[in-house]
Amino acid sequence: MRIFKKGTFASVAGLTTTAVAALVLAVPGTAQAAPTAYWKVDCDKSAATGDAGAHDLLATIWKSSDATKGARASFKASSETLSISNWSGAMMGYQLQWTTANGSRIERTWEVDLGSGRSQTVDFEIPEGRTVYLSVGAHGGSTAHCSGKA
Repeated sequence: MRIFKKGTFASVAGLTTTAVAALVLAVPGTAQAAPTAYWKVDCDKSAATGDAGAHDLLATIWKSSDATKGARASFKASSETLSISNWSGAMMGYQLQWTTANGSRIERTWEVDLGSGRSQTVDFEIPEGRTVYLSVGAHGGSTAHCSGKA
């Protein structure tokens, strides 16, 4: 079998499109075959206490087979504090971003990988009214995404 890459398409000599799709899913690292079957995700967004128009965010990811294994990212808008924790048994990636004043692009990005059994708290100075994006996810798997206002 020979695979020829042409721009964004690949043609495989002697295989149908369905066979190529099956081949890609069978090769590790080439596709995420049903990542949500292993991980479940959730996002809770609520009005921030003492900060009108702002939101507190809570992104959570946990194992489908064992809800005691998971990770969490919590953003408190009134204090602009991010608290992250990981008890999943796996490395988790965390990200907090906020937009420019007009919301047209991402102004800042903060990222960290956190091993299981670890937690961390980070304080930020985010201008009022900016859109904030929060996520926590398993590498190569599912990611919990939340967004709100700072």
